[in-house]
Amino acid sequence: MKAAERVLQKMGNTLYESLESFLAAMAMLGAFSASGIVLVIGVSVSMRYFAFAPFSFTEELVGLLMTISFFLALPLATLRSEHVQISVFVAALTEKNRSWATKISRIFGTTFCVWLLVLSIPWLDFAIDRKIKTEVGRLIMYPWMLVIPISVILTMIAFILHRPPKKDPPSRSNSMS
Repeated sequence: MKAAERVLQKMGNTLYESLESFLAAMAMLGAFSASGIVLVIGVSVSMRYFAFAPFSFTEELVGLLMTISFFLALPLATLRSEHVQISVFVAALTEKNRSWATKISRIFGTTFCVWLLVLSIPWLDFAIDRKIKTEVGRLIMYPWMLVIPISVILTMIAFILHRPPKKDPPSRSNSMS
């Protein structure tokens, strides 16, 4: 029985580490997307001052890049619990209640992901059917929109597979040292 448990735990660790590696690659794409924002704005500003003709699609492309950079990084931040947290509340709880708070937050997070997925699938289907494009740049929208349901599914998996952090969340008492 112990050997079977060790094998299952090793398989679980391998799956978790594989998922974490995949999500890290997605987060790197998100970082490249954020870098693309700076590049697009820089080129557009340069075009405005040197050629007197900025790119007309800058705002649209920057908005799309910002959205996908957030959604590409969200699953990894969720898996590692590196997103914004209200640690004042959690730090004040006892260890038993902290465990309950974590479980409740995972249930709320998973529920939110299900709700967002239910909303985003028809939205994506509508964009694919109508071949929706941006207004100025005429960029096809559905490849950008596809990132959202994929990210939400992976974020939901991250909420389910979440492991508690190895150390206490930062608080005023332990973050200053």
